[in-house]
Amino acid sequence: MEFKVKDYVLIKNDDKIYIIEDIKDDLAYLKCLTYRFKMVEKIDNLLVANPVEVDSILAKQNDMLDKLKIATKQRSYRKMLYGTILHIDGDEEYLNSCMQLYKEMNIFANGIYLKEENIKNQIEKLVLDLTPDIVVITGHDLYNGKGLKDLNNYANTKYYMEAVRCLRRHFTADALTIIVGACGSNFEALIASGANFSSSPKRINIHTYDPAVIAIKVATTSINQNVDFNQALKYIENKKDAFGGIETKGKMKILL
Repeated sequence: MEFKVKDYVLIKNDDKIYIIEDIKDDLAYLKCLTYRFKMVEKIDNLLVANPVEVDSILAKQNDMLDKLKIATKQRSYRKMLYGTILHIDGDEEYLNSCMQLYKEMNIFANGIYLKEENIKNQIEKLVLDLTPDIVVITGHDLYNGKGLKDLNNYANTKYYMEAVRCLRRHFTADALTIIVGACGSNFEALIASGANFSSSPKRINIHTYDPAVIAIKVATTSINQNVDFNQALKYIENKKDAFGGIETKGKMKILL
């Protein structure tokens, strides 16, 4: 079987669907269809994905997002000023998808594409210039299963930690809400670094939109109330296995 870039594929003995981003020699560079991680696999280990299954997975994801949109837009009894978001993402396609979601929710957001290792060098200036209420720091990550506490066993957790620490030099957890992490990230380390919410308590994969879902919940919760995290988890497939956090006030203000 001859594969090409943008084909939907499976890996033998793996039920997740991937998109081919590049092919070099006998290797395929893959991105998971709905989870935030990438991998490299030999072409001989690939299988063609069933188009019906691809459509079913995307439809399931869209259905969950539609429910989120409906639930949020029902709150129209007074004019509200939603919290603003700065979304920094190590994956440009995922970033664009999240930005479209924010737009559909009528939430103002700036989106910046930065590779994970470069975020710490620019995030301080970006936040000081753009003055968001909420910062999302995400992209890709991967836990290799060799020991939960050793940060060397995570592809990008240390870069996320450095970015969070840069911001906490200027802003408290109440002043700036930080949502951080990707697939398999070290949850405890990210929370200890100063994040309000982070992945991944059970070192599992998170969906493309999971960080954005939490950001939307924070943006649309009153500054006088704690974010109802259990309500946000309704729109996150793997619930508390995928994301956790600390008590956090919302960022929505009522216009007088």
